[in-house]
Amino acid sequence: MEAFLTFIGRLHPLIVHLPIGFILLALLIEFYKKYFKESEKFLKFILFWTIISGFFSLISGYLQYQQEGYLWETVQGHFYFGILTLLMSIGFYFFLQRQVFLIQIPRLFFSLGLLVSLLLTGHLGGSVTHGEDHLTKPLKELSSTLLMDESTEFEFQLKEENFRDQPMYASVIAPILSQKCISCHNPKKTKGELQMHTYQALQIGGKNGSLINYEDPKQSELFLRIHLPKEDKKHMPPKSKKQLTKAEIKIISHWIEIGAPEKQTLGQLGVERHKIDPFIVKEKENFYPEVVLETPDLETLDRLLSKNILISPVTKESNLLNLSVLNYPKFGNQQMNLLEGIKQHLVSIDLSYSLVNDSIFYRLAQFPNLVQIKLNHTQITGEGISQLNTLKHLKKLYLVETALEGTSLPLLLNLPAIEQVFVYQSKRNLIEEIELTPELEAIIEIGTYALPRLASDAIVY
Repeated sequence: MEAFLTFIGRLHPLIVHLPIGFILLALLIEFYKKYFKESEKFLKFILFWTIISGFFSLISGYLQYQQEGYLWETVQGHFYFGILTLLMSIGFYFFLQRQVFLIQIPRLFFSLGLLVSLLLTGHLGGSVTHGEDHLTKPLKELSSTLLMDESTEFEFQLKEENFRDQPMYASVIAPILSQKCISCHNPKKTKGELQMHTYQALQIGGKNGSLINYEDPKQSELFLRIHLPKEDKKHMPPKSKKQLTKAEIKIISHWIEIGAPEKQTLGQLGVERHKIDPFIVKEKENFYPEVVLETPDLETLDRLLSKNILISPVTKESNLLNLSVLNYPKFGNQQMNLLEGIKQHLVSIDLSYSLVNDSIFYRLAQFPNLVQIKLNHTQITGEGISQLNTLKHLKKLYLVETALEGTSLPLLLNLPAIEQVFVYQSKRNLIEEIELTPELEAIIEIGTYALPRLASDAIVY
């Protein structure tokens, strides 16, 4: 039965095009009804099949949501507007049947309402399958193109490993001008007869001449304008526009002061690293592993939820999961069998206040994508903690208020990706049990922090 329901659900993208086509045809006839002798009959016929196909679309869509594991938050808007579209179709159909309770409503209400609800339903459906920016992203690109074709050429591309080999103008100055200046100074829009989309345009300048004064750089028009007070009429960019940052002003000023070169690299010009740090593209490291996974096993999720075990996705669109047994204190090592169906999906697991013991390390080592493990307020001593060495994504480990032995601490250095280990114990100091090496000190969080004592603390008032 499950397989059959899944099959019906997967027909939704096919079935849903039927009511869409019917509605569009009905609206075309409605808006051009004066050209059709029997438009009312055509509309009734089309709307009847709109209702039938729309009903099956809703059923198949709901089954797809249930069987494929979509989050309700991502589909609810599409689903509700789908219902609204079906109700508008039903209302329009019975309006044409001259039902007394609808005849007082203006006909335009149904035609325009049907059009708007169809557009919103389609847009929200596209957001589910293609992302929320499936319409806005190409429009942004189109507007940039219409504004100034060449303005999109310059982007910050400085990388840590090769920034010294990049031309200063093309890699730093041009991207800044593209973001802050070119919208008003380009071939299609030349305020003050000035264009700034190329190096040659900067040299030509506008009605006040070249922007660069090679003989006296600090008297350059560009240099002066960006240093004027924001309230000054000649300040650039205008105060109504997005302003240059302090770092951008400093680097443009430095570029002008050294002669505004076009071809020389940052290394050749001897530009200090700290001056261009804000413009170096930082590689964003994802906290969670980048893995492609199928939808989590729904039977496993239902079984866990029935035991009050908390499960949540890391993001609305992700199949990676967080799990907590906080509401199931009887959870022990044997209950790890309940998680078999989602071993690949779990990235964070909180077993705090549970009945687990040191054998849990062996079980946890079988969950390859774990990034965070919490074992706070459990009876573990740390024996067997080396089993976690196989977890190549494990970054954070919480062992607060446990029976952890100090001799287990050095073993933490063998965890390949570990960044922080929280080991605070209120009734003892683990540091006294072992020599804390610099390597261990870099990852261990003891939690025994204290504010420095001030002289005023001894004053009695």
